[in-house]
Amino acid sequence: MRPAEGALEALARAVAEETGSSAAAAREMAAELYTALLGCCGPGGAGAGELARLIAAAPQAPQWGSAPRVACPGVEGAFTHQACRTLYPGGQVSFYPEFADVFEAVEEGRVDVGVLPIENSTAGSVLDVYTLLGEHRFFIVDATSLPIEHCLLAPRGAALDGVRQVYSHPQALGQCRHYLAAHPGWESSPFSNTAAAAKYVKGEGDCAKAAIASALCAQLYDLQVLEQGIEDASGNRTRFIAVAKEPVILPQADRVSILAVLPHRKGSLFSFLARFAAAGLNLCKIESRPIPGRRFEFVFYLDFEGSVRGEKTLALLSSLEGQVERLAFLGNYPDR
Repeated sequence: MRPAEGALEALARAVAEETGSSAAAAREMAAELYTALLGCCGPGGAGAGELARLIAAAPQAPQWGSAPRVACPGVEGAFTHQACRTLYPGGQVSFYPEFADVFEAVEEGRVDVGVLPIENSTAGSVLDVYTLLGEHRFFIVDATSLPIEHCLLAPRGAALDGVRQVYSHPQALGQCRHYLAAHPGWESSPFSNTAAAAKYVKGEGDCAKAAIASALCAQLYDLQVLEQGIEDASGNRTRFIAVAKEPVILPQADRVSILAVLPHRKGSLFSFLARFAAAGLNLCKIESRPIPGRRFEFVFYLDFEGSVRGEKTLALLSSLEGQVERLAFLGNYPDR
């Protein structure tokens, strides 16, 4: 079908403005994009590709029932531990030192599901988790968002003016950046986890050492709360995801995550993103991470609203399979 000249010209102007291409190149790119959009949004666009078959076969309920084996980074009292209890109140939680250890536990079948932080409303994305998602063929099967309030914890008898070193996860340190900057005499020391930092400070028993962690950690590890609510932004929240080896698409799933590696040429990202707008799908997150061994080329992680069981969404994803170097379905899950 030949696209209407008016629509093609309008699209070509938008392409030229976005990419800086010449008029001729923009028109050629616009024609290609227009044709692709018609293919992905028109009848029968879903096809029967690998992605469509994967989604069709995905169960609507996890096989582990109400008591899964859950891997959690850190130690008891970590914010991720609270997320585990929110998502899987009947789960059997095991703790692992690092994010990579959680992925390994899921990979080896020692647990059914792993729960990890993915982004914070103040400090942004947890990049290590994105990198691990790209390395493992796992699926996001659920998610939750929790309010995060940070406290400065120290051994009993400590005083604020005696603190010299503060331990916490880099994300927590970033979420309390202004508070820490107001105390220039303190040294900030990254730690594997907020609760692990609290446990370490308790074990050291040194009143010059403090941790940024939750009020729950003060109770668990018998520490004193020197100051409460020290995060920079009110309404500070963190999103946590649950990952598993097999896809599960719950009936209430309304957020889709995908991974894409695009052709390294002018306009490819614009063309890719325009398809979502044309399909009426709202992109709510875009993250990029470098591709090892490829000079300044990136893998893109995208979240958008919708259900892959809807014809329009599945048609779009299926049409993208042959247009990119790599497309991976990371999950369709509730955005609580």
